Amino acid sequence: MIEQPVAVTIVPMAEMHFEGFHAALDAVARERRYLAFLEAPPLEQVREFVALTRTGALIQYVAVDEGRVVGWCDLIRSDRPAMRHGGMLGVGLLREARGQGLGARLITSVITAAHAAGVVRVGLHVRADNARAIRLYEKLGFQHEGRLRRNIRVDGIAYDSLLMAILLDEAGSR
Repeated sequence: MIEQPVAVTIVPMAEMHFEGFHAALDAVARERRYLAFLEAPPLEQVREFVALTRTGALIQYVAVDEGRVVGWCDLIRSDRPAMRHGGMLGVGLLREARGQGLGARLITSVITAAHAAGVVRVGLHVRADNARAIRLYEKLGFQHEGRLRRNIRVDGIAYDSLLMAILLDEAGSR
C-alpha cells in the first residue's frame, strides 16, 4: 500500500518510465477487468505506442511512487482531419494505488495538457460494471453518451461498455 499519496508525483511520460509503465500495464491487464488488453503487448509494440508522444498524437502521464510507476493516463488523438480536435482517454492504476485520488490527478493532468494542445473533446470507454470508475468520470465532468452492448468479451463472458465524454470548450468544463 502506498503510505503517502501526496508523495506520488504525476509527470509526463519519459524514457526512464518506460519499463515501469510496461510492467504496470501488464499487471492491470492481467486483472482481466479494466482494459481491452488481457496482457501487455510486447515491449517493442508498447515502445512504438509511447513514441507517439513525440508526434503529439499521444499525451501520456504516469504516477510515480519512489521511482516506481503505479499508474498512467493517456489520450490518443484522432488522426482523422475532421476529428483531430478530440481523443480517447485511457487510464490504469495498480491495485495498491487505487482509492487515493491518483486517478483523478492523472486524468486532470492529461486533460489539462490535451486542452492546451487544442483538444476540446475527450471520450472514453468504460466497462458498464465498473461503478467506481464511472463515478470518478462523472465527478470529473464526463457525461454518458451511449452504451455499447456486449462490446467486451473476457473468458467467454460478454460485457457492455459505456461511452462517456467531456467537452472542454463548454462553460463549466475543465
